[in-house]
Amino acid sequence: MKKKNKNRKLLFQVGLVMLPVFMILIALVSWVMYTTTVNGMLETQRGNMKNMLEDTYDSIVETSLTGSETADWFIEQWKSNPDILQQEITEEETKKYIEYIKENKDGINSIKYLEQLPQDIKRCFIKVKYQTVQQLLKVEADKHSYQSAFFIGLTDSDMGLVLCEYKEDGSEKQFGERYEIDKSEHPAIEKLQSGNDGKIEFEMSQDFPDKANYYLAFKPIVAGGKTIAAIGIAYNWDDLKKTLGSSLIMAYLLGIGGIVVAIVVILIIFYRRAVRPVTRIQKALVRYTEDKDSAKIVSDMLGISERNEIGYLADVISDMSLEIDRYTKENLRVQKDLYDAKVQIMVSQIRPHFMYNALTSIAMMCELDPMTAKKATIAFADYLRGNMDSLKQTRPVPFETELEHLKNYLYIEKLRFDYLLNIEYDIQATGFELPLLSIQPLVENAVKHGVGMKKGGGTVKISSVETDSAFEVIVSDDGVGFDVNAPKKDDGRSHVGMENTKRRLKEMCKADIVITSEVGKGTTARVIIPKKEGKANEDTVS
Repeated sequence: MKKKNKNRKLLFQVGLVMLPVFMILIALVSWVMYTTTVNGMLETQRGNMKNMLEDTYDSIVETSLTGSETADWFIEQWKSNPDILQQEITEEETKKYIEYIKENKDGINSIKYLEQLPQDIKRCFIKVKYQTVQQLLKVEADKHSYQSAFFIGLTDSDMGLVLCEYKEDGSEKQFGERYEIDKSEHPAIEKLQSGNDGKIEFEMSQDFPDKANYYLAFKPIVAGGKTIAAIGIAYNWDDLKKTLGSSLIMAYLLGIGGIVVAIVVILIIFYRRAVRPVTRIQKALVRYTEDKDSAKIVSDMLGISERNEIGYLADVISDMSLEIDRYTKENLRVQKDLYDAKVQIMVSQIRPHFMYNALTSIAMMCELDPMTAKKATIAFADYLRGNMDSLKQTRPVPFETELEHLKNYLYIEKLRFDYLLNIEYDIQATGFELPLLSIQPLVENAVKHGVGMKKGGGTVKISSVETDSAFEVIVSDDGVGFDVNAPKKDDGRSHVGMENTKRRLKEMCKADIVITSEVGKGTTARVIIPKKEGKANEDTVS
């Protein structure tokens, strides 16, 4: 049960990573949809509001107030006579106003004409125009379904002054009241006041004309080269926000549902394509560590059919197990060969005829020279011990140990050959190591096949020297020699033993053997043992 929990931990981790990623993604998509929808709706509303405002401006300013200059005059009159604007126009005032207009039609729309009006006619005219503007603002608002429409002053002295206003809920301000307008928070109003091109400006506001989310459009009234007032309409888009909010919630719910479904589907696919094959690989590797059955794990890996990185991993594991199997078999073979080589070396050094000759010589010395016989017996015993030790020796030994073994061997051989065998030593270097019994085959060849084959005998010389990069052991003789380029033949020499010696020297010391020979003059075998890096550096410094 614990293993199952471990196997499914990866699924849980993947799910934890995927969930916030999908949540962030759905949030971003929802935000983009919301922003795009709002901007699209407001852009559409902008076109509608522009057309509505142009109609309202034409109706009020161009038609009723007969132009922006005249509108400026009326605004000033309204400000000067605020008390009469809400008064009812009597029948007598109306009759008198109509009769005067009939008799004085010339220049009726000019400011000069308006300034020359009798005071009572002027007062009536001012009330008529104001009430007409009020009525037109209401008519245009009803016609275009305005929620709020206003006519406000925009000069420095009249900023926010309500000239006329209409609100759908009936909460409009009266003439003379003001809106507290901070131009820094209303860039459209600031732009209108500083400009004189008469262009409609738009802005979004949360505090004008009251506390709500409004989209505003202003049409300026320009007179005398400056903006004196503006007619505006306000579109409350709180309802749109509520609708979009509901849609957004629905989108979130659908998105979360889609996320859950997507995660489940992805996790199922991930489990089938990744977790399950990884689990099979895990179990197969655990079995392999216990039974080392390469055939079984290869069969298990072949059962993983995914063609992805996991399938490639299964192929690699299969190849690796076969390689381990091959390496193990090769290592066993090498170990066996090494053991066989050691046995062969020992056997080659303890040949029956050598033992017979050595013991015969010692037996003869027992009568002729007991002390020499004793020394020879001790040397022969040490020689045999050295051969036996070589079977269990796996590391290089000091050159002095090998040299001592050679001296025991040559002492015994000297007893046999007497004056036919001369031995010389020229030991100039000893501070190095080499495999045990690695020089023995070279010395034996020099005695047996070199000096031993020469009529009248000869000399075997063992030397050691040190160079800048290596230590060298030289075994030379002045025996019969041989042609190094001639094909090998079955002449009694132990070529296999020599090959084993070369391999041991190479594997244990990275050493090489260089043999030179000339027929009739003798043979020289040089064993070149490279210095270790630290040793070479040390020698160089000294």
